[in-house]
Amino acid sequence: MLITRLYLRNFRVYEDELDLALPPGLVGIYGPNGAGKSTLLEAITFALWGRARTDRAEIRSAGVGGDCVVELEAEHEGHLYSVRRWLTGINSTVHAEACCDKLVMAEGATDTRRYVQSVLGMDDAAFRASVFAEQNQLAAFSNQSPAERRKLVLQLLGITPLDAARDAARKDARDREAQLAQLRAVLPDLDALTVAAADADAEAAAAEAEATAERSGASALAERATAAETRWGEIDSVRQRYDVLVERGRSARAELDHASSTLEARRAELAELDAAAGSLDELTGRAADLPGARARLDALGRLLDARSRLDATPLDTEPPDASDLAEATARAAAAELQAAERRAALAGQLEAARADARRATQQLDRAAELSEEGECPLCGQPLGEAFAAVQRHRRAEVGEAAG
Repeated sequence: MLITRLYLRNFRVYEDELDLALPPGLVGIYGPNGAGKSTLLEAITFALWGRARTDRAEIRSAGVGGDCVVELEAEHEGHLYSVRRWLTGINSTVHAEACCDKLVMAEGATDTRRYVQSVLGMDDAAFRASVFAEQNQLAAFSNQSPAERRKLVLQLLGITPLDAARDAARKDARDREAQLAQLRAVLPDLDALTVAAADADAEAAAAEAEATAERSGASALAERATAAETRWGEIDSVRQRYDVLVERGRSARAELDHASSTLEARRAELAELDAAAGSLDELTGRAADLPGARARLDALGRLLDARSRLDATPLDTEPPDASDLAEATARAAAAELQAAERRAALAGQLEAARADARRATQQLDRAAELSEEGECPLCGQPLGEAFAAVQRHRRAEVGEAAG
């Protein structure tokens, strides 16, 4: 990695902006104590990993009066990287951003640190040990033994973790060799394995033959299943036709029940007609006496008229005998009473005859709706030749009722 630019503002002793361009090659930094030489190196690690030797609250030279900004640019493996880290607010909140070829690759303190470590392939400790050493680490060489100086150099160069990894790898290798020896001790005999493999092949061949037979049986079962499905379709079609017939049977049963009830009603009507026919015959006989009764009624009327004229005629002669007059009056009253009773009876018979005539007319109208191809409303049999007889019978009944 070649650092090309370092920008600081409000970082430690650099309260004002410092935009420092670093040329390629060896760069030397000198100056009095407290001039900020170590601050430049600390700014590099702070920009890359956010590491500082003090608390964040002590980094800003102007306190919370301004933001602390550190920005680093470097070339690495043909790409230009820039890392920017800054502190804001009273709590010195850390913000960070990493770019590669001016494209933002990571944001936030944690993601930026991880991105830088993935690009460089080392953490901040390895970076400090391999790039620069602090003054106290260099002064320690003169006071340490050779072994301790070697350990310190390895730490500065970041080699100590590699030694530990090497030792761990050697230990793992020894453990794997011990495990391999144990596994070889428990391995079975190769000849026995060969025999077992041959037996397994024989069993596999037998299983294959059995599988072939089972496949043949499966084919036969598949054909039977196909035939069963076909048969099931035929049975289902028969079931559907059966359901249709059952539904038709139910409809026919309902029609039969309705026809039976209609037949009973027609039989009841026929019985009523038969009874009406008997009553009609009786009423016909009674109607035969109507002319005589009407004649007697007319005679009684003439008698009453004559009596009224007689009562209106003045009597110049001697009145008849009172006994004869009383007898005549009683006969006239009795005749009048009999005539009234007869008129009432005839009126009732006449109304009954009219009702029978209406009923016979209705029967004739219903008979008119029939035809030779139709069925008898009483017995349900075809009328045929009996149709004309039924019509004549109905018209005769109406004629008799009207007479």
